Amino acid sequence: MKRIALSIVVVVALLFLFACTNPKTNNFEPRTQSGTFEPRFDLTKISKPSGYSIIFGELKEGEYTEGKILVGYEDRKAVDQIVKALNGTIVREIPQIKVVSIKFNGKVADAYKKIRSLDIKGIRYVEPSYKRELIKPTRVERNPELYSKSKIGLMNGRDYGEELSNELWGHEAIGITQDLWEEASGTGIIVAVVDSGVDGTHPDLQGQVVKGYRPYFDQELPAGTDSSYGGAHGTHVAGTIAAKKDGKGIVGVAPGAKIMPIVIFDTDLNGDDRIGDYVGDDAVAAGIIWAVDNGAKVMNHSWGGWGYSHTMKAAFDYALERNVIMVCSAGNNHSDSHHQYPANYPGVIQVAAVEYNGGDYRTANFSSRSDMVTIGAPGVTILSTVPGPTSIGYEGHNRNVRATNGGTYDYYQGTSMAAPHVTGAVAVLLQNFPNAKAWQIRKLIEDTAQDIDKSGWDNDSGAGLLKLNNALSGELPTTGGLEKLEIVVTDASGEFGVPTMFVQLVDPNTKRLLAAKTDLEGVAKFYQVDDPSSWQVYIGGPDHMERALAPIDGSSDIGNWAISLRMEEERQVYKEQLSQLEPAGENRYQVKLSSEFKCKFSTQLSGATFVVTDPELKKVYYSQPYVKDQDIELYGLSGQVTLGVLLLSPAANDITIQGTVMLNGHEIPVSGTIKKGSTFAVVDDFGGYNFGTPENPLYAWWTVFGTPD
Repeated sequence: MKRIALSIVVVVALLFLFACTNPKTNNFEPRTQSGTFEPRFDLTKISKPSGYSIIFGELKEGEYTEGKILVGYEDRKAVDQIVKALNGTIVREIPQIKVVSIKFNGKVADAYKKIRSLDIKGIRYVEPSYKRELIKPTRVERNPELYSKSKIGLMNGRDYGEELSNELWGHEAIGITQDLWEEASGTGIIVAVVDSGVDGTHPDLQGQVVKGYRPYFDQELPAGTDSSYGGAHGTHVAGTIAAKKDGKGIVGVAPGAKIMPIVIFDTDLNGDDRIGDYVGDDAVAAGIIWAVDNGAKVMNHSWGGWGYSHTMKAAFDYALERNVIMVCSAGNNHSDSHHQYPANYPGVIQVAAVEYNGGDYRTANFSSRSDMVTIGAPGVTILSTVPGPTSIGYEGHNRNVRATNGGTYDYYQGTSMAAPHVTGAVAVLLQNFPNAKAWQIRKLIEDTAQDIDKSGWDNDSGAGLLKLNNALSGELPTTGGLEKLEIVVTDASGEFGVPTMFVQLVDPNTKRLLAAKTDLEGVAKFYQVDDPSSWQVYIGGPDHMERALAPIDGSSDIGNWAISLRMEEERQVYKEQLSQLEPAGENRYQVKLSSEFKCKFSTQLSGATFVVTDPELKKVYYSQPYVKDQDIELYGLSGQVTLGVLLLSPAANDITIQGTVMLNGHEIPVSGTIKKGSTFAVVDDFGGYNFGTPENPLYAWWTVFGTPD
């Protein structure tokens, strides 16, 4: 195969020609000052493409907060350059995962452009703070005295020694008996409720709430206090997990466990008293890390939203790597949900909502379906604690509930109510299996579940209905899981990692799925996962929404979408088994991408040179004399490159250059126009249009990965 070689003669000529440039009219026009020429580019530093400098997180209108960015770094000094360029302020530092959040006046899209123009080193990614919401339940107004057991789902009306035992159908559904709590009740286990705050003064939660954290204000919350900022949701979740066993009100799934409030839906964030403002991905990440560092062993996440956050992924990995179990609600959207985070991060336990109507258990109609669902748990007409009338987060309570604890209870339904059943069960199991790995607990829950819905694993309820009694009496699995798995995606030479590639591991029998994106180094990380050694491997991308340098105006500017949506560039890799990938260490595998890349021009020109540069025209990677109808093989290139044609002297008239690029078997028409009096034009499938500015040009680059030696 023909390889690329730079011509010293051509480089010398380019040094002269590029020295005669004026960015005010065209990037390769004469720049004069007092009759002299000033070179803009140092072409003595010829280099090959070197991959990607920074990942810029996807911007989707209405799905992120303006005026704030999250920056993942390797060199902390590089962050200071960004702060200075944006005239911004550091809001939060999270050194454990090397992330800083910066507040500034302006739009995120404009910040992207400024950061790109810095030619900065040592930054892994820049992303917005995505908007997320509590997976809001439905309040169920009902009178217990008039509501039949068959409708609510009680089979035998088990007595748990509490006033409202007959209302705890979910406990009975997952196999809880009073004898079970004699074996294990979650004693010694701290459960972080990452949610709105928790009313620790509620009679059923007094003595159950330990020190917590309010990350938006960097404020520690004293044990036993009312921290129900953001509303009643967190208190309802906490009651299902660990309401105490005292003969009054209700009792939680793990009455021996303790609750750690981590307030991520807070009040008074903008000088008002709105309920449930999301504190931002940066504050949530800080809250998760605080919980890990302060002893939480399991966390409940009944919230989520659109947007794959690298910051959030790093925080979840921080927890999973330290063997903290993460339980997430699947969502209340009914349809398949593949972009719900954090539920779809690998390694978590994703929970669907189950109902009972006097017949069979089944997944509730509102519960989101997904090939990443792990387990189902009761989520319909769930009675639990809510803040009282004098508490911060009071939102009302069901006045039909008669209890000596003031009746401060209410019926909610949703996957937000299903997840805490699983979280409580995990606390019980962790007491019984104190040395268990996170993947072992998840696999134990899966292996002992009651099959419901379709036969076998399905995307309604995953493995089926949680059965805590079966899990507690079962044996902890010793095989079938991994604490850590890494898949590295590189170019053909293995010289640089390819970021934002989707890596999916699919069980060929059940079609269940694990998925992650590669980081700047091309590494997709999977912590605490079922052993996927026999699973199919699908790798695709890079993510066309994330690999654009930045939107030009913050909307659907053609400069962004034209570059990022060229599907011919995307690469797909499929392997029947993980073992077919190239080993790169213990539980680490490598995949090398390759590209077919060549071009040909049909316009007759003389005295012209074909050049390959970087997208901002600051480096020349390759050049050769322009020859009409000659195939130019560019297989040795990998990275992001721009194609162009350079004349030896200014054009007397506009010259439009026509040609084709053959990219991975796809023939793509390309063109570019050398304007009258100028010497250079970018040639691409959009007519060589400059989507940036003369000082900060941006053309439709090509993403390629080279070819194997």
